[in-house]
Amino acid sequence: MNGGRRYCSKECREQMLWVLSLSKGLLRAFHARYAAFTFNRNRVFLDILPLRSPEISRFTCRRSAGRKPAEDLKHLILRSGQEWHEMVSNHNSKGYATLFLLSRNHDQSVHPKSLMPDRRVRPRFSREEKASMKALQIGVNELLSTKGAEKVKSAFKRMAKVHHPDMGGNADDFRRLADAHKQMLLWTENPQFTSRKALIDCWSYDGYTNRWVPPL
Repeated sequence: MNGGRRYCSKECREQMLWVLSLSKGLLRAFHARYAAFTFNRNRVFLDILPLRSPEISRFTCRRSAGRKPAEDLKHLILRSGQEWHEMVSNHNSKGYATLFLLSRNHDQSVHPKSLMPDRRVRPRFSREEKASMKALQIGVNELLSTKGAEKVKSAFKRMAKVHHPDMGGNADDFRRLADAHKQMLLWTENPQFTSRKALIDCWSYDGYTNRWVPPL
C-alpha cells in the first residue's frame, strides 16, 4: 500500500498533521505502542500494536469520493472514538471497551514487526549543496563511495569541457561550476547525515514519544 507521501498543497499536509494529532487520544485509549496510517484508492487503514500484545488491530473504512485521505482518516478516528465512548457510557469499563474493540479488529495478516520503525541514516545536503550536485551532475551514490572526492573531481573535469570559456562556454556558468566543485569536495571531507526512526511509505506513531513521523 502506498502511504501517500506526496501532498497536493501545503494546506493538505497541514490537514494530515492535524488529523494525526487528533488520533492521539484514541491511540492512548488503546494503549498503542506503535501505530501506522496507510491508504489506497479504496480504503484507509489505522494499524495499532498495543502494549503487551502480540497482535495487530486494523481499523479501516472505505474512501469517500472526492475526499482526501486525511478526511477519511478523521471519519475513521471519530467513528472509533464514538464507539469507545458509547461503550463506556453504557457502564462498561474503559479497559473492557478497549479490549473489545481491539480484539474485534485483530488482523493476523499484518505482522507486528511491520509497525516497528527502523532507524534510518541518510546523507544531508543544504540547498546550495543540492544545487552544486545538479551543476556537477553527480549522484548521492557517487559521493558516498570510497572515492567520493575523485568522483567530484571527475565530474568537474567532465562538465568543465562544456562550460569553460575556451570551449565556448559561459564564464559565469564556469565560475558557478568551480564553486560547486569546491563545495562538494568539502562535503566529501566532512559528510553530513541525518537519522530518524520511520517506516517506508506510511506514517508511523511511537507511543513512547507520542509522536507521528512522516514516511521515509
